[in-house]
Formats: sequence, structure tokens, C-alpha cells
Amino acid sequence: MADLAAPLEIVDGGFQVVAKGFGRVEAELRPGLYKARAGIGGTAQEKIFAVEEGEGEMAVVLERVLFASPVPMDGTTTSHEYHQAAVNAAFARPPLKKGSGAGFFLSVRDPSEAPFIQTDDTTARYALSFTGFRLRKATETLIDYDQDAVRDISRGYAVLAAELDPGAYVLQWSSERYGTLARPVLLVPNWITQLFLMVEPQGETGLPMRPNFADASVQMAPFESAYPRERYFRLSEIARQALLQGRNIVDREVMNALLHDKFGNPILGLLAAHLLLLDEKPRLNLLNIVMGNLGVLLGGDFPDMVALRLRLNQLEKPQSPPPAGLSVSFPPLLRASWDILARQAARNDSFFPPGSLCREAADRTVDNGVWLAWKPGRLTKPAVTPLSDAELRNKKRHDRERILAVLDFNGDKRDGEQVLDSIRKLAKPLLREKMRLFIKSVDQKKPQSIEKIQDIVIRLAGALPWQELMEKLSELDEELSFSEQLSSVQKTLIPNLMLLRQVLQRGDKPDSNQLTLLLDALNVPRAVLLENLLGLARLGGALAARLYEERK
Repeated sequence: MADLAAPLEIVDGGFQVVAKGFGRVEAELRPGLYKARAGIGGTAQEKIFAVEEGEGEMAVVLERVLFASPVPMDGTTTSHEYHQAAVNAAFARPPLKKGSGAGFFLSVRDPSEAPFIQTDDTTARYALSFTGFRLRKATETLIDYDQDAVRDISRGYAVLAAELDPGAYVLQWSSERYGTLARPVLLVPNWITQLFLMVEPQGETGLPMRPNFADASVQMAPFESAYPRERYFRLSEIARQALLQGRNIVDREVMNALLHDKFGNPILGLLAAHLLLLDEKPRLNLLNIVMGNLGVLLGGDFPDMVALRLRLNQLEKPQSPPPAGLSVSFPPLLRASWDILARQAARNDSFFPPGSLCREAADRTVDNGVWLAWKPGRLTKPAVTPLSDAELRNKKRHDRERILAVLDFNGDKRDGEQVLDSIRKLAKPLLREKMRLFIKSVDQKKPQSIEKIQDIVIRLAGALPWQELMEKLSELDEELSFSEQLSSVQKTLIPNLMLLRQVLQRGDKPDSNQLTLLLDALNVPRAVLLENLLGLARLGGALAARLYEERK
């Protein structure tokens, strides 16, 4: 096929996929009818062919598939000459100077017809589709995309080229409607790191549009050849699609191209290395060579390089511990790199140092394709209003009198069930106090063993009616948007607390091995896991108080 970037499938007469790959597929086929199909970005090329008895080798050639691309280049369905001209002009102009030695480029564009159909009533909302980006260094905002980018809303684009000091930065995007998302930006001396995004309509009106971060194209280019080469983009798309599938399905020709072309675009080398790690028997000698070359291009302290080297050491010396004192403070570009680092941090709390960006992002990562992204910040105020201490004391005294009264009641069975239901409802405000004591009982200043954390999880599951509380949280969510502020770890823990509570209510003993697997799969430092558990305890106590207030 003429396009290495398109995934290929061969389907037999029974509609079963008998072979798949990228760019080129070789397969031994029995006699019969088959269909070769290449599809990417919502478009496809297909051809039906027959394999005859005794027929030798045959070639089936498909035309190049034109597909959607965040990079405005020929051979795609989403390229426009005015977008290409805007990118070329951005590279031709002197860059915005915020330092020296490394480059950063960001393109946000809308390839649809939307720029040309806006009215006086919709233009302002449409313009918001290209806003909200900030490039930050620690707590300082270095680039405000809203002010610094060159934009033409009537043609649907905003572009910015800047020169900065080499180092680690965070690109943060904020929207009143969609919240905040952050992703790492790592700038290397004498290289331009490039990020290309497309915006897509969301909701009923479609405005403002939202950047598609998951399908973003991330490239690196030397200062002297800034515009991304079509070959590099197509190779990176092959690797990105393969990583999304979790399998190294690229053929030898494509892998050789990735490894060769990494000298012109190191992102290709990072993608190739992760694909090589997916092999059933990774070629360690080849990986060592790739690591050596990437180390020269990116530096040994590049977070993705630390992750790849850590995984390679684990494969070469399975019984050896990682180097003493090794830690990572800044997140890597790729989610696959993050998963390697996070597994290590789950075993060693100091691997993500307290106060580091890795520690902050550990429980707030979001699904973002092959690239790492997280929701920054922490919840700073309760989402539901708990009872004050004075209110709690008054209600406890009042409830005690009512409970004593109903315990003396001698009614029939039906009335007795009503009494028991009343007692359960009256117990709600006591849950908040119970959670306060629960949190107080946990020593947060000392490292917690996995056994201690398991005990905390079991106690928390049994202490609160999680099913009922989460139903209330769902009711409140439209008003408070609290679920958006829950961490990814908490969203995973809540359904498991529900299931664990059911086990406890049946009188069964929780399976320690399954609980260990669950906690290990979270891939967060134990201190972060503990913080999330205590956050859920506070949430549960506050929700229980809210339930009582509504039922009193």
C-alpha cells in the first residue's frame, strides 16, 4: 500500500479478520474470497480479491487513505492552504522570546466549515474554542496563549512560536465549561517541541469547541527545519495507533524507519522504544542501543528516558532493586512511561517526592490516548455543607431522646420495621462524627504498610452506606459538579467500596489477595492512596449529614 500510516485488515468470506498490520501485511491464505481494507480517521479504502488453488504470491495494492490530521499537511482530509500558510508564517517570524536555547510551538485549528458560518450572535462563543492555554513554569505563567498567539478566528486557527530556556514546563488549558487539563512540555536544547491540536464541537450547540488532546500530534524538530515532515508525522501515527492497541504490530520496515528517523525527530525513538518493550521477548541489545542514542538526543534525565531505562533494567536484572535514591519529580510525555514510573512509586513513596508535580498528578491522571494528562489542583472546600459542631451536638442530644422513646415501643412487626428504619435514619448525623474519629485514628505522619492500608479500606467500606451516599452524590452533581473534582483514584475506589461493603454485610471475610491486586493496580504512592481514602471519609461524613438534614 502507498500509505504506511494506515492500519490494514484482511477479512475472509466469513467476515473474520485473518491478518492485520500497518502499511503492509503478509499472510498465507487458503483459497477463497477476501477483502483488503485500510481505514484511518473515519475514511477507508477497500478491495475484494480471490485466492485461487495453487496460486503463488500475489499483491493487492490499495490507494492511499486520506485521513484527518491535526497537522495541516497535504495528503489529509483536514488540511487547508491558509492553515499551512499560518504555520509557515509562525516559523518564519522571530519567535516570542521568553528565554533561549529551546523552542515551543502550539497550533490550535478548526479544519471544518464552522469558521465561515458563524453569525454576529455566535462568533464570540466560537472564538472561545481557541483560548484558555497557558504555558507555566512552576507557579509562573510564561505564555498566555490568549494574548500572545497569532489568531484568525474567521479562518479557524491560532498559532504561536516561542523560544524558551530548556527545561520542564506545563501546558495548562482551562475552560469554564470543561474545567482544567494539564500536560507536560519538555524542551530540549536546540530542538523545537511542537504540539498540534484540532478543536471539535461538543454538546447541543457545539460551541465553544473543545481541543482534542487525545489525538494530538507531538513532534520535535531541529531549529533549522521547523515545519514537521510528512514522513515523520505518518510514522508517529503508526506508532501511536499501535501503542493505543497495546501491541507491537508494526512490521520490520516501519520499525527500522522509526529507529532511523529518531535522529530527526526523537519522539519517534520514544514511541519505538515503548513498542519494542511490548514484544513477547524484548530485544534487550537493540533497546540498549536505542536508549544510548536517545540519551544523546534528549539527555538521561528526560523523564521518559528514566522510565525506559528503569524498565530495561528490570528486564535485564529482574531480581535487582532500582538504583538507590532514584526519584522522578516531573511527569513524562507518554502515558506508557508514566505507568512504568507509577508502578515504582507505588512500591516506594519517595520515588515521587512530596511536593513534586509527579506527586500532585499521581491520582489525577485522565484518559488522553498515548499522551499523559491530568487535572491539576486539589479540592479546597467541601462540596456539601456538613453540620456544624454545635448543630451536631444538639441533634445528637435530640436523637438520643427519640431513639430511647422508640425502643420502648411495643408494636406489631410492621411497626417494628418502621422503628428500625427510623433508627437507621437517626444514625446518619452520627456518621459524620464517626468519620471524624476515623480520620483522627489514622496516623498520617508515618508511612503506612500495605496491610495497614488494607485495614483502612475495609473499615471505610463498612462504616458508610456507600451505595446510598453515591446516589445522593449523583443527585447533587448537577448543582455542585463534585464528581469532576474527584480524583481518578477515588473514582476507582468508590465502586470497590460498594462491593466490599456487600461482602462485609454478608458476613464474609474480604479476600486479601484481591484487595492487594486492587491497590497495586492504582499505581500511586501509599501516601497519595491514604490521602484519597481520607478524602472519601470526609466526603462520606458530609453526605451522610446532608441526607439527615433532608430526612429529619
